[in-house]
Amino acid sequence: MSSRSEQLQEKIEKLMTEVPPVPKGFENWIRKSAFKNNKYIFYKKVGSKVHGLCSACGEKVEASKAKHNEAGRCPACRAKITFRAINKAKSYEDTTIVSIMQKMSDGKYVIRYFKAHLKFKECSDDTSNFPDEILGKLSDPIMTYWEGSREILKIQNGVTLYEQYEELWNYNKSQCEWRKEHKRSVFFNKELLRDSNPFLYKKNLKGIVKNTKWKYSGLDHLKQNYMNISDYIYTWERYPAIEMLSKLNYQTLLNQIIHRTTKWGGTAGILKMDEKRLGLSKNVLNRAIRLELEVEGIEFISTLEELGKNLTDEQIIWALENTHTETFTEILKWISPQKLINYVEKNTDPVTKRGFTSSSADKNHFVTTWRDYLQQCEKLELDTKSNFVLFPRNLQEKHEEYTKLIKLKKSKILDQGIKVQYDKWNELLSYQAGNLKIEVAESHKLILEEGQTLRHCVGGSRYSENMAEGKNLILFLRKNNKPYYTIEFNTEKMKVIQNRGLKNKSPSKEVEKFINKWKIKKLLSLKEMKQAI
Repeated sequence: MSSRSEQLQEKIEKLMTEVPPVPKGFENWIRKSAFKNNKYIFYKKVGSKVHGLCSACGEKVEASKAKHNEAGRCPACRAKITFRAINKAKSYEDTTIVSIMQKMSDGKYVIRYFKAHLKFKECSDDTSNFPDEILGKLSDPIMTYWEGSREILKIQNGVTLYEQYEELWNYNKSQCEWRKEHKRSVFFNKELLRDSNPFLYKKNLKGIVKNTKWKYSGLDHLKQNYMNISDYIYTWERYPAIEMLSKLNYQTLLNQIIHRTTKWGGTAGILKMDEKRLGLSKNVLNRAIRLELEVEGIEFISTLEELGKNLTDEQIIWALENTHTETFTEILKWISPQKLINYVEKNTDPVTKRGFTSSSADKNHFVTTWRDYLQQCEKLELDTKSNFVLFPRNLQEKHEEYTKLIKLKKSKILDQGIKVQYDKWNELLSYQAGNLKIEVAESHKLILEEGQTLRHCVGGSRYSENMAEGKNLILFLRKNNKPYYTIEFNTEKMKVIQNRGLKNKSPSKEVEKFINKWKIKKLLSLKEMKQAI
């Protein structure tokens, strides 16, 4: 009786017998299409001249100069080629991965992945007499290919199911066989052909998708040659809008959406991909296609349209290349796009020596600093319609100056509120017994110093803001007139919210005893007064 693993392998082998043979001319298609751009002039310098052979036309050619791996054109056939010094490497071989989708039976389809090799020169080939003796493989390279991955797609009740298989070596049988795809790890480094963006055989796609759930997927409209069909189908079934991208030949966005969907598990909310349309206006879509924008660029021009901001293509490209587009858009509240660009370019030009260099990273830093500065101007109630305010001579200095002014202004406002609470509560809550006493904080500065001295979070602005607004008071517990503990006290409930000492230390027994006395002496009478009111 065979084991479960043997029974599984028998099922796999039976399934693989249903895979049809590759179409007639498939090998020739790989050579002519998948390796279409793999053309070279193999050369050797003889005296002052360069003598070589073009792999595209098979003609011997002569050139005045050539550089290894440099692009050029064949003098004979004018084909675009790459120069390769004949003896620079022991072997010259090109590789590519191709795939084809075929129909099986009973609602099953297979996507097959092949790795192809084009061998122009091998280590054993003697090219010492080149160009007098021409190696035949240079113009008629040997092509081999092998199939490493298969993915079976089954449609059941309208749902697509995916099964992955790969060809692996069976050491017991000393032969290769198809098995369930092996999980990848650092210890299993065999190449997985399915995990690629292969050159696609498209001749039969129209016939395959006809009368299937994929007939409106846009697969039969694909213009691009490199595409993983399985990834495309998986993405289309979640976001049908990619059909439009396929028909428009909008490869940049199509590839990005497929990559995000398959690698990250979703498009992270990009565009309106849950709808059958992209959710873009005609103007935005046309411009996005013309500029070949990715998701971030499309979201940028969509926002500009909503805001009624008209930018040229050049201005949009500049913003995408040099800034975070959200920051760029925010500055348009105060300044026109071109004035924005002009000011940034002028102040990031190394010739002006104004503290910024001309790299895109520093341009973005400059724009961010400028945005923050303009927001500061509004807080300080400066005239943001004035060019003197909008375009400071030294942005960095002004930004630092206004940061200090805003802090000072905020401190004054907080101090006013805190002083109101101090005047209201200090006499009611102050208490002393022995060398311990409680008093109400009188200023924002004292609260900051308290947090720094005792190294706890009361120094944060939230505590000062809450006190200034009359929400919670900050009380200082002193020992021998020195910072000892800090109390946050809610006047509405007449309750201690928290009481912390050095490095957030909990109250000692001495402190708890003192706090209980304070509650009896001060809080009970206040609670009674509040209840009477």
